[in-house]
Amino acid sequence: MSASREKKQRRSDPEQGLTQKQRAELREQKAAKQKTVLYTAIGVIIAILVVILLVWHSGIFQRGATALTVDGRNYNVNDVEYYFYAAMVESYSNGASFDPQTDLREQYVDEEQTQTYYDYFLEQAITDLTEVAAVENAAEEAGYTFTDEDQATVDNSIAYMKSYAAQLGASSFEGYLRSTYGKYMTVGAYEDCVRRDVLVSSYKNAYMDGLDITDDAIQTYYDEHKNDLDSFTFRSIQIDGTAPSGTDEEGNTVEPTEEESAAAMQAAKAKADEFAAAVEAAEDKEATFAELAPNYVSESSKEKYESDPDYSLTTALSGTSVSSRTYGEWMLDASRTTGDVGVVEYDTGYYVVLFQERYLDETPTADIRHILIKAELTQEDDPATEDVDESTVPTQEALDAAKAEAQSLLDEWNAGDKTAESFGALAEANSDDPGSNTNGGLYEKVYKGYFTIFDSWLFGEETRQPGDTTLIENTNSGQQGWCVVYYQGANDPVWKLDADSALRQDGMNTWLTGLTEGLEAVQGDGIKYVND
Repeated sequence: MSASREKKQRRSDPEQGLTQKQRAELREQKAAKQKTVLYTAIGVIIAILVVILLVWHSGIFQRGATALTVDGRNYNVNDVEYYFYAAMVESYSNGASFDPQTDLREQYVDEEQTQTYYDYFLEQAITDLTEVAAVENAAEEAGYTFTDEDQATVDNSIAYMKSYAAQLGASSFEGYLRSTYGKYMTVGAYEDCVRRDVLVSSYKNAYMDGLDITDDAIQTYYDEHKNDLDSFTFRSIQIDGTAPSGTDEEGNTVEPTEEESAAAMQAAKAKADEFAAAVEAAEDKEATFAELAPNYVSESSKEKYESDPDYSLTTALSGTSVSSRTYGEWMLDASRTTGDVGVVEYDTGYYVVLFQERYLDETPTADIRHILIKAELTQEDDPATEDVDESTVPTQEALDAAKAEAQSLLDEWNAGDKTAESFGALAEANSDDPGSNTNGGLYEKVYKGYFTIFDSWLFGEETRQPGDTTLIENTNSGQQGWCVVYYQGANDPVWKLDADSALRQDGMNTWLTGLTEGLEAVQGDGIKYVND
């Protein structure tokens, strides 16, 4: 072997020239090193897996996955959950029979079990998000941006939810959100959903407000919807036709038989016919109706009709409201004239109705501003009084202090330029009314009955003039105190406002149909995490 080859062999054989013992020790060292490398690699892999599992269970992957794509916009699980939950709440409030604590995939909307509640709510959420995506894009194209009022709405909504969560005893706001909207919801994601919802609603309202609704269009709408927009004045009483229940020897309630129920209805019909005939025969039908009514109503109602002759009277009720009543069809009959008397059956008795007037109510609504000064609550509840919680009732001293503060604010306004704007500034700085203290205390299109405590001042015999002011005590529970009220001016009557609103709603619906027509909602991998 050449010298060069021997040199190469010695370099390639690290054990060259070592004793057997040294070679054995070298091999042990190699083996130990290989094990260390192996264990280190395994440890790194395990650590990576642990991190992955932690990240997975944190919901980062799930929240980042696209659940729905509509019109170029991607929505994640929380976006869908927001509208999924809204659909749940709406159905539940409408009497749907499902258990929100049980798997919605195992509960069915119909008896034939063709659709689960999960699929139904998801379908509603997708429909809502399809419209949301279309409106978001339309707002973006129009250059529509958030207003200060929009931001205030977002802030107030989130503040309310935080307060509500605290009242329920939630350990944290995020914990409440997760229990409500699913385990992937975060405070930031919820705020994004609220902001999007407010933006969409705001732009829709802006679109409606921008529609040109002419007087001719309003008149045409009225001509086609008189039964909805006309107002009605009438008197009515109920004559009960319920058969009394009995008790057996053991004291158990015994329901009346079919024969007994039928006999009770026949007796009620005879009583109703007798009353109707007496009113028909009278020269003054309205006075006779009020005078005889206590003799025909139930004993439990008799005192009300005796103490108040107008207890049977209903005034200025809209046709829309009339139509929902049992005697609505009779009232809306085009042939109905003043003095007509009708007997109308309902499930457990009969109505007797005296038709007095049908008319188009031209009473203007009012635009007002107000400042609410709530009286301080200083009392503790007295356990000895079961019918009242004193902790919710202000003392006379507290009411007097609230009135003094209200008067001071009115004096301050009177000492200034006495404008709507200056009143609004005082409202924003001092009013305890969360519904108006961010918009200068303004309430527009106020109709009779909207604020009953203001009715006599706004719609009484004395005609209000712009700039009129007064102090009015607020006796409503939870709002006891005093109001400074400013009359800004008259607005259109209710019927015209209703017609205008309906036409704008129709216009917006047509617009939305055009925006969403042909749009496809594509479900992504993240959809499986909805209601997970």
